[in-house]
Amino acid sequence: MKKYERLFKELSKQYSVEEIAGSILIPEDLTEAERKEANEQLKMFRLKMMQEQTETDRIFSDLMRLKIQMEDYIRDAPFSEQKSFGKHLEEYARILKLTKKRLAEDLAIHYTRLSRIINGHEEPNIELAYRLEKHSGGLISALEWWRLVVKKQEYTIKVDDETRVNEGAKVKNPMSFAG
Repeated sequence: MKKYERLFKELSKQYSVEEIAGSILIPEDLTEAERKEANEQLKMFRLKMMQEQTETDRIFSDLMRLKIQMEDYIRDAPFSEQKSFGKHLEEYARILKLTKKRLAEDLAIHYTRLSRIINGHEEPNIELAYRLEKHSGGLISALEWWRLVVKKQEYTIKVDDETRVNEGAKVKNPMSFAG
């Protein structure tokens, strides 16, 4: 299923086809006064929508935003410690309004381990990615969580020359193809 079809399917759960079509913006030349009026109407509409939003709607919306941010980061951005697995996990807990202790209980891991992962002092294992997939109701897949780990590992391999040299020194009889 294409990206836009999935998006339409998700929006269709909440909005009618007319509402979705009505939300599409078509560029138009507006005077400054018309632009201000249109911006004010949009602001009022968004405010009304936010006020009518249930807690479940808010959580779903914020988790979709987190998922899209994760996908964009994994696909397009260079590694950043500010977008690491731990930072995304911390944002996940914030969205759900869960304390680290409660999230650790939900995921059946020790609180200090969760804290170490969030703070970048310990790497998560694949089992935690599976648990997060289940915890998010499948909204954020284990593969997406795991790709955050791999992104950091790829970065480390690219920049950690010291470990490369130290580990290379331990190798006996390396192959040589230079003539």
